[in-house]
Amino acid sequence: MDITLDITKNLKDQFDNYLDLNETATGFIPNPDIIEGQMRYLEFPGEVALYHFQKSQFRVPINMISRNPVDSEWYLIHINLSMVKQEKFVGDKKIEFQKYLPIGILVYGPELEIATPIPPNVDSELASFHFHRSFLLSYFENIEEEAQLRRSLIYEDLDENLERKLLDTLGAMDNKLECHGKALDFLNSFFAKIANHDKARLDGLHPDDISNLFKVATHLRNPLAVATGLDELAAMANMGMSKFKALFKQIFGKAPGEYRNKIRMEYAEKEINSGRTASEISHELGFSHPSNFSAAFKKYHGQLPSAAGN
Repeated sequence: MDITLDITKNLKDQFDNYLDLNETATGFIPNPDIIEGQMRYLEFPGEVALYHFQKSQFRVPINMISRNPVDSEWYLIHINLSMVKQEKFVGDKKIEFQKYLPIGILVYGPELEIATPIPPNVDSELASFHFHRSFLLSYFENIEEEAQLRRSLIYEDLDENLERKLLDTLGAMDNKLECHGKALDFLNSFFAKIANHDKARLDGLHPDDISNLFKVATHLRNPLAVATGLDELAAMANMGMSKFKALFKQIFGKAPGEYRNKIRMEYAEKEINSGRTASEISHELGFSHPSNFSAAFKKYHGQLPSAAGN
């Protein structure tokens, strides 16, 4: 099935055209012959809309094209919340887009055409903010210049702070006023982050260093990846140990070990909540004994896996 989205137009209406949305008390349910799942949607003042595509699976193969013309004044912040990566294509360039990869957030700017092939029966969860340039100009002085938002495509990491604020926003969608406040908080933090990243690049971080650090982070953001020592990670980044540790923390806000532990423990919590046993997850994550996993889980989450699953 081919789907073509025009970023300059109302996205819900376009989804309705392709997916035959049926409104419910809590959102919209698409035609189950096309996709099993639910979409939630809120419009806020200032021409801002929030979409949450809850856990779902397409039942047919999808080829989705998203277009934003060169003179567009509309933006889309697109966030992958699932464990499954999507492959997106801008011309001949492939982008791997997933919560546990450094590219967990994409900003669609002007002069962009991006293709997303979506296979059937694959889990998906996405959130998007769709907004007009006037929203930026109302709230943020010089943000387009500071964050270089007139670029066609911006890549960003869904870090711990942004993920928490986003989940708070999605969890408040039953209360529009509360959700609006939380959405503004998330967007404020997001724009500040990408502006600070650009400033960091201007302050002397070499693009090759940033690229190499993101390669390391890609490895660390896979919760099931084999443990890798600091010396190997530094070599992967083509850096000495001191430089690697300092720059990794500057870019990602945590030491490499803390960064990896966060990914693994949050993955473990979600798997526990889905009904899997601590023993299964302990083995999957490579712990020598389930008791060691339980101790690590309690240290991070403040409770044992058995309590988290209730």
